[in-house]
Amino acid sequence: MSGALVYLAFVLGLVMVIRGADWFVEAAVWIARRTGISEVIVGATIVSVGTTLPEVSVSTYSSWVGSPDVALGNAIGSCICNIALIFAISIAVRAIPIRSDSFYAKGIIMLAAAVVVTVLSMDGTLSRLDGFILLGVLVANIIYVVMTELSSSQREAEHHVSSAEPEASSARRLFPLSTMGQVAQFVMGAATVAVGSRFLVTSATTIAEMLGISEKVIGLTIVSVGTSLPELATAITSLIKGHQSLSAGNILGANFIDLTAVLGFASVVNPITVGSGFIMLDFPVMLVVMGALMLFAVTRRTLARWEGFILLAMYAAYLGVLFIYG
Repeated sequence: MSGALVYLAFVLGLVMVIRGADWFVEAAVWIARRTGISEVIVGATIVSVGTTLPEVSVSTYSSWVGSPDVALGNAIGSCICNIALIFAISIAVRAIPIRSDSFYAKGIIMLAAAVVVTVLSMDGTLSRLDGFILLGVLVANIIYVVMTELSSSQREAEHHVSSAEPEASSARRLFPLSTMGQVAQFVMGAATVAVGSRFLVTSATTIAEMLGISEKVIGLTIVSVGTSLPELATAITSLIKGHQSLSAGNILGANFIDLTAVLGFASVVNPITVGSGFIMLDFPVMLVVMGALMLFAVTRRTLARWEGFILLAMYAAYLGVLFIYG
């Protein structure tokens, strides 16, 4: 395959993964609502996991075909990219006041997941048992979120008992297609993600060989940034509309799922060998970036523009070290 076709396959795979995930989530939410599943449960499960479906599919397929560096690099690289590039740009453009304690709760959960992944990786392998542990952490958090939100929704319902019918009509306006059409979209979305993942991973490994750099670097940079495009789109939209706090919650939640669902599924499919480079550089950078974000938020309950520039500088320095020594 010629160089131009390889790059074309990479772009095509990336577009298919992102667009397929979008179709999948839209159809899954519609089907869940039509079957009477609570919106709280839909949000805590289908939507939360669906927004990171590109990372899940790419890392799981990478692990399956024996490219563990792409699988691990995609997950860890996405966590670093989400904070030190995507969210950092949003902060650098406009300061973000932290008005809700949920930011700190999500941040602590994200940091805890990062520490768990780091500890499990210290022996040089993310085994199938480690994968099941990470998936267990994911399920426990989903149960906690669902129980908390159901309790909150029940309290709100006592004060607003007449809102059910408007919500139903809103759902019909939001999803106008027929049931068969939504089922077809669900299947097509899943298939598109699967095929796109294959294109993306295969072309990424070929590009690494062509450029003479490691699969790890490709996974930590090009693949991780590419699969983080949904988070980037959310951040840009939130910035334009002046709702950056929505982007903040999405970033923290996406990182938690990257660490638990993405690495959990990938290591269950095939144990992942964790090279010394990950342990010496990438895991520490991930923890430092996450810690810096939470420190900035705690000190003044505001994320200032200059703090966004600091995070961007950290990401630039990380990329420099990665490409020099990677």
